[in-house]
Order: sequence, then structure tokens, then C-alpha cells
Amino acid sequence: MPEKSEEQPPEKSPHLKYILIGVGVLVLALAIGLPLGLLVGSSDDDAAALAATSPNGAPTRLPTSSGGGGTSSGGGSFPTDDNSRPVSSPTYQNPAPVNRVPIKCLPDDYRIDALTSGICSGGLRREELYLRTLRQVSAQSLLTNPSRPQGKAYAFLVNYDPYFQGSCSVTGLKERFILMTLFFATNGEYWSLLAGWCGGTDHCGWSGVSCSSGAVTGIDLATNNLSGTIPEEIFALSQLQRLNMFANSLLGTIPNLSLLYHLKEIDLQNNLLTGPAFPTSLPNGLTSYKITGNTLDGTIPTSIDKWTQLQTLWAGKNQISGTIPTQFGKLNRLTSLYLYENGLQGSVPSQLGNVLLQEIWLSNNFFAQEIPESLMFLGSLKLFRLENNVFSGSLSTWIGLLTNLQDLRVNDNNIEGTVPVQLAQLTDLKELHIGTNFWSGNLPNIFRDLRQLETFDASNTDLGGTIPTTLFGVPTLETVNLSSSRMSGSVPNTLSNASNLRKLYLNDMPNLRGNLPSPGQGRLTSLTELLVQRTGLTGSMPTSICALRSDYFLDTLEADCIGSSPSMQCNFPDCCTGCF
Repeated sequence: MPEKSEEQPPEKSPHLKYILIGVGVLVLALAIGLPLGLLVGSSDDDAAALAATSPNGAPTRLPTSSGGGGTSSGGGSFPTDDNSRPVSSPTYQNPAPVNRVPIKCLPDDYRIDALTSGICSGGLRREELYLRTLRQVSAQSLLTNPSRPQGKAYAFLVNYDPYFQGSCSVTGLKERFILMTLFFATNGEYWSLLAGWCGGTDHCGWSGVSCSSGAVTGIDLATNNLSGTIPEEIFALSQLQRLNMFANSLLGTIPNLSLLYHLKEIDLQNNLLTGPAFPTSLPNGLTSYKITGNTLDGTIPTSIDKWTQLQTLWAGKNQISGTIPTQFGKLNRLTSLYLYENGLQGSVPSQLGNVLLQEIWLSNNFFAQEIPESLMFLGSLKLFRLENNVFSGSLSTWIGLLTNLQDLRVNDNNIEGTVPVQLAQLTDLKELHIGTNFWSGNLPNIFRDLRQLETFDASNTDLGGTIPTTLFGVPTLETVNLSSSRMSGSVPNTLSNASNLRKLYLNDMPNLRGNLPSPGQGRLTSLTELLVQRTGLTGSMPTSICALRSDYFLDTLEADCIGSSPSMQCNFPDCCTGCF
């Protein structure tokens, strides 16, 4: 297999002056006794802003060889990265703990054995009535244990809940108990948003809780600083339809949800969950199951075909092993399948071609053999990411049928044969990554009608021929990586037409000849990185390119400019930032 290029364009360092200013302000505040909470903030507006900027998918992985960009395919439909490099998945970091005085729902000295709440009908004490009701949801040993979340929730409801104070009614008691158990089990005192919780209002008005006809139907606590475990009592929220705890610090396993017959959507992405990724205790009526970004394991069960309503399955970046069952071919409603960054292996089942998928993301696994030809007939497919596997064989010429495709990545595999000219028919493409494979022949001229292409990567291959002149005529082009390929000839003069080009990697292309064309003044003003070292290019670095260093955004410019008689004349460090 071709050697993977180790060179990566440099990253920018953080601005040290801002760090020093921040440290100075903190030290001054502490010196004068200013409460730290006033500096770090914990307002609902801050938390809302955090939630609004959360991505929908899972963590970034820098490429091994494909140094070109990796932007999304339009409209926020797919996860994006922020530096235009091909990545496996988007970055997300769980929010830092909220630094503020925690809310107090119970006094420090509360005792369950000291509960006194009055007498209800029939001479039954109120705490006994509540205990009898809540035993239907939780074990008495937990309810009477003051150190457990269930015991805290029970004590709160009996003696400290303003909503139920003095009441012998048990209407809504179980649901309120389950929510308060969740609160105590996940350190609710430190949540980012907790309006209404522990207060005297109906729990249907609490932050993150949705109801219909008085029954809880939705729990939405994404990016809310939850830490701890999801309590098993959640199974008794019989009308629950949506459970969203995306991007917190939840531990433990996915609880038994099999009795939640109305549950349609589960989002537990970006947590610290362990145990089976597909426990048998999940309901069969799910339409969306998102668990990306945990350390869940096990295999995908063949009984997956019971999830006949499933539309979205995101299980990337876990430790799932085994194969993709052929039973996936029975999931007629499935449109989005994310299984990237796991330990899956074997072949991709051809039965996936029976499903009307719009997104397939299987990168960074151990899938082998040929890419099934049946997938080339998925006319609705928009995202097709298979990079960093061990696929072999050729890429089918039927690829040209995927005319809705916006993101195609097959880089870092063992694919051989020629690059299909039918790629020219994929006129909606924004991302095209084919680098680090065993291609033979020349790079075909496929770019004339790819008017939305943003990133093209054919690095680290044996592709020959000349650089197609139409490549730089694509008006949306931002990143081109042809490094470590066998292409020859000169760099096309059409380079000056690439008005949105940000990154151009032509390094390690020894067969390139001639001078680097001058784009002219006021051209290529978006360029930030240009690598042309270890090539056969000669002459001088064009002054119009040097001007981009001082007048615009060109931060990295590397060429063969070292020594007394360099291959390319380029002043260091005024023009070139690196000489080889």
C-alpha cells in the first residue's frame, strides 16, 4: 500500500496574550474577594448559548494522509469541522461543570426516619401513603435509604416539596418522584438549566420536561451538566416519547426501557456510558437511536429487524464489534446510518441496498472486500463515508448513479483500478476524498460540472497525468490536496481563477515542472496555506503570492528554497515560512 504522508500543515497556536489577560483578571478578583461565580457566570443565557452551539454528531480525528479539507455538505445537514481538513467526525467537548452555589432541595440534616407529615384518610400517615404508592416504582430499601437518590426524592416529596405540602393526593406523585430521582441521581444541584425543579410548580413546567394531558412525554436535558447514572425508575414514565441527554457526563449502562412502548427518540450521545450498545431492554418502536460518543460495546443483534420504525441510527465512536447483520436490509424506513469509529469488520452487506438510505458513515472500522455494487443504486444517498477501512477491489462505475451525493470519502483503503470518470456526473458533490489507495492510470478530468465542490483530495496515490485545468475553475473550491502523487507537468495557469481557495498542497510531487504561475495582484486572497516543497518546480516565488503573506491571510508558504542555489527563489521568512 502507498506510504502515508506524515506531513500535516501546521496548526495555529492559541493567542497567549488573551490567556495572560484572563489569568490577570482572575488573580485580581480573588485578591479583592470578588466571588468567583461572578467571573465564570452560570446564567440561563450562557447555558442556552452552549446548547445552541452543540453539534449533532461525534469527535474529530485528524487524517493520516489526506491533508485536505473536510467541510460539511450544506445547510448543516452533516457534521462539520472547523479547519477544513478531512476528519472522521466532528469535535465535541462536554461542558465544564457549572461553577456556582448549588441549589438546595433538601436540608443537610434531613432524616427519612424523622418524616412527619400528618394523617390522611383511614388513619394512614402521609409518608406511609406515599411509600405505598412509590413502592410500585422503586424498592422500599431504596426509598428508605437517605443516601440514595430514591430516598432523597421520597424525603423531598413528603416534607419539602411546596407543591405537595400537606396534601394527601397522589395524583402525579410517581412521575414527580421519578423526575426528582433523576435529579438527585445526576447531581441536579449543579445542572446548567433547572428552572422549576425543587419548586412549587407542576413538574410539567420544569425546564426540560414536556407533558401531554398531564403525563410526561419528553425529557430534554442536553448539554445540561448532568453527571451520574440514569435511574432505572425511568421505565415507569409510561407515556415518554423522547429522551434526550446529549452531551453530559452520564455513567453506567443504558437502563431498561422495554416497557416504554411510546418511546420514539433516544439521544444519549457524547456521554461516558458503558455496557451493551444494543441492550435487549430497548423498545421496538424507536424511530431514532443516537448513542455516538460513548464507550458502549457488544455486537449489533440480528434482532435489529424488529425495529421496523427506525429512521436514524447513530452509534459512532464506541467499541462495537462484530459485523453489520444482513437483517438491516429489512429496515425499510432507515435513512441515516452512522457506525464510524468502532471495531466492526467483515463485508458490508449488500442488503443495505434495499434500504432508502440518505446517509452512510462507516469510516474508521475494519470493513473489507469490495464496496457492494448494490449501494450504487441508492439514488437518495447524500453522504457516503467509507474512509479508513480495508476495502479492496475497484470502485464501481455505477457510482455515477448517485446524483444526489454531496460527500464521498473512500480515502485510506486498498481500492485499486482506475478512478471512474462517472464521478463527473455527481454534480452536487462538495467533498471528494479518494487519496491513499492503489489507483492506477491518470486522474481523469471530472471537474467541469462539479460546480459545488469544496474539497478534493487525491494525495498519496500513484495517479499520474497532468493536473486537470478545470479543477481550479470550480468556483466553490476551498481545499486541494494532490501531495505525494505522481502527477507531472506544470501547475495550470487557471490556478488564479480559484477565488475561494484556502489550502493547496502540492508538496512531494517530484514530477511537477516549470514555474509556479503568478495569480496576479488581488487574486487568491483567501489562501492560507500553500505547500510546494519537494517538487520539480523552479524559478522564483511570484511576488503576487508573497504579497498574500503581508496583505492577506497566507500563513504557511513552504517551498524548495534552502541553500545557496535553491530550486526556487523565495525570501525567508519575509515570503516563505519554510524552506526545504
